[in-house]
Amino acid sequence: MSDVNANDHRKITSVDDVIEQYLGARDQAMTGIEVELAFFDPETPDLTPMTVCQNKVLKNATNAACGGDFARNEPTAEMLEIGSKPGTPDNLKAIIDDTNAKIACLTKKAADIGLKRSYFQDIPNKTAKQLLENVVDIPRYQAFFAPPRDDMHEIAAYFSVCKSDQVSVSYQDPEHMLGNIRRLYALAPVLFLLTDNGSGYDEGLPFSGHAGMKHRASLKTRGGVPHYLFTAQNGEDYIRSHITHVINNPLFVYYDEEGKLVRLPSGEWQSFNGLKEKGLNTATNYYFAQSILWPDVKIAALKNDKDEVTGHRYEARMLGVGIHQHQSALLMIAGLAFNPLFAEKTDRLLAEYGFDWNLPNLTQTHLETAYDNARNHGGHFLDIAYGTGHMLEFTRSFADLLEEAYLTTNLESALTPILAIARSGYTDGKINRILFDTMHKALDFQRSYDPTIFNDTNMCAKLLFQKEINHAKAISVGYAGESI
Repeated sequence: MSDVNANDHRKITSVDDVIEQYLGARDQAMTGIEVELAFFDPETPDLTPMTVCQNKVLKNATNAACGGDFARNEPTAEMLEIGSKPGTPDNLKAIIDDTNAKIACLTKKAADIGLKRSYFQDIPNKTAKQLLENVVDIPRYQAFFAPPRDDMHEIAAYFSVCKSDQVSVSYQDPEHMLGNIRRLYALAPVLFLLTDNGSGYDEGLPFSGHAGMKHRASLKTRGGVPHYLFTAQNGEDYIRSHITHVINNPLFVYYDEEGKLVRLPSGEWQSFNGLKEKGLNTATNYYFAQSILWPDVKIAALKNDKDEVTGHRYEARMLGVGIHQHQSALLMIAGLAFNPLFAEKTDRLLAEYGFDWNLPNLTQTHLETAYDNARNHGGHFLDIAYGTGHMLEFTRSFADLLEEAYLTTNLESALTPILAIARSGYTDGKINRILFDTMHKALDFQRSYDPTIFNDTNMCAKLLFQKEINHAKAISVGYAGESI
């Protein structure tokens, strides 16, 4: 979650007071990655997640040893997030290398105190209730979830159970922003599944769909796809609708005049607009209200080293966590943002499947259905309907466009895992269900896997476990006889 400057007392009374902060970075546009990683103790019988005390030690040791403050907290203690240095569109290799170095630093420091990174993008055997017993000692997270309000248990479950990667782009101008947000929403069901590394379990129970998408549905109007995506006439129109959404966002906590958090009791809400009566319509509360909107493509503030908001970015949040996911995500999201020909060809491909922004009502219908199909794929993964066609057929065509976009760059090999997945349909999540069709198998692998498998980010589960899958004696129902 984005941090907020608790001492910004400027009054925000209307859209016009903040809209200049959304006009874009022009020729200074950049991109970067954030990766959420979960850790556990492999020596404990139940693979106990990282504790609050261990979290503090690991975060401080990582930042001290490897420089900066790139290891950051999320609400629950088993997780830390690392952030790359932002980079320009022609510097993607450096962003990937920086991210990999930071992940390696964090996982090495974790090993030093007896912890191990979860292979999966979740912790298969832990419930939200269990994870929420260990909320980190940061005021805003304590106010949010220690404990959750009675009417916010589902939202708390999402933030504790689900881990993801995010790719941010400081867009050039409002039209560049809207074009890319539309494109990413149309692609969202595909991207959720292409990058999925779920274990096949949700809070300790087998789950045949996409668990992260299931939990995201609990965010309701705070998440998913904003309604004004389909009505915006241009980039500025979208921004004004977004700001209005922020101003009317129902808050469960807010900052008082002293910069302290006030937590409202269960059932009570206070919009930013409503804070005007208390004189608390401050920039602090405005940017806080924005930070607790969590759509699948989020608009978030950019700040300088004085904690001052200087602009905005969009953040693609529909991306899984694993060996290659941060790398694959950056290449897709940044490629679409900064390679106009790749973006144009992708838009044409999307239109062939019914996602045509000249027909917003029809596109909305197709997108709602595609989201539902991906969320509840029932073990079919990419073998589902997508718009007017079939998702695996779409991903194969998209893979061709992606490969073409990076020809004659130094990034062709970095595309290997996502191209293999897109062309075969064997997502990491699908492989996990084949190999770990019981909780015992999943936990035994967590305990015993060799962490060096993360060293080569040009690998995916399909490539890493090809031999094991093809020679498996017992595989999950529905996969018998398949070969990859």
